[in-house]
Amino acid sequence: QPELGKPKRNCYPLPGLDFTYGMYMHRRDGGVPEAIGHWDSVKAKPRKRVMPPDFVAMGRGAVAEGCTRAREFALYYKFKDTRQIDKGILRYGGKVPPGMTFGRPSRPPTPIFDIIQHRYKELWMEQQRARTVVQRVMKKKLQSGEVRENRTSFLRAHPLPVKEESFWHLQRFKKVWAPH
Repeated sequence: QPELGKPKRNCYPLPGLDFTYGMYMHRRDGGVPEAIGHWDSVKAKPRKRVMPPDFVAMGRGAVAEGCTRAREFALYYKFKDTRQIDKGILRYGGKVPPGMTFGRPSRPPTPIFDIIQHRYKELWMEQQRARTVVQRVMKKKLQSGEVRENRTSFLRAHPLPVKEESFWHLQRFKKVWAPH
């Protein structure tokens, strides 16, 4: 049984003091002096990036050639392999054009000077004053003796055209042949 207040000991014996954990690499393992002395850098090999196929352009070309069946499309894709254009943006080591931004543009910052001077309150008050002036002008126009026109007064001034009166006949009697 384990001693009181201590965990149970595991059953595996640990290696001796002369054991080194990990792998020993003869060529590179120079210890701390080698790590501090120089950086072991690896040069990237230039390789051509294979772009994915541009199925939209190939489909457009296949339709222009007159392909209608799936087999014809597959043959067209096989012989006219069109790849997407490599824009070279955001690839490892790629250069981002100056002035290019990603995502939604951020809101312009609110000037703190306008907030301190209550500029937005003043703008709102000016808008309210202009609105009340317009409402007063509209109210004066209505009170100047003009009568507002409604549908009845409009129809009195502009009567509808009179339709010619036609006698109504049942539909079934319209196609009856009558000898003269």
